[in-house]
Amino acid sequence: MTRDHRRLAIVPLVWADFYQETGIPAAVAARGGLHVTGHTGTLEDGSLPDDAESQIRQTFRNLAITLAEAGASWADVVQVNSYHVGLQAQGDILLRVAAEFLAEPYPAWTAVGITELFEQGALVEISCIALTAD
Repeated sequence: MTRDHRRLAIVPLVWADFYQETGIPAAVAARGGLHVTGHTGTLEDGSLPDDAESQIRQTFRNLAITLAEAGASWADVVQVNSYHVGLQAQGDILLRVAAEFLAEPYPAWTAVGITELFEQGALVEISCIALTAD
């Protein structure tokens, strides 16, 4: 974690190389909120699973790592934004996998279908906002 006045960059070990290359942290803690950068389903070896369900599940796992690094969990998440290459085909899968991580009351959620993501081969990218005790 690196401190910048009222903001704290959250950089889990699995995000360290990306942070070194880009300066983009996995999340920023600021004023009682945790603003989590979009995560994909990248595996520890840098590869992406071939299918949407595995990518979605791994994306949620990767987000959980960042949340934990900041002392938060899925229970603290109040907003989710997700971006999907092929959203209509992923809808049912997305809701089923999300139920493995989220509980009522569910966070506000916006899901958007797109044509491509920055990371080649990624089918989903998810960001979120969590409320934390500062």
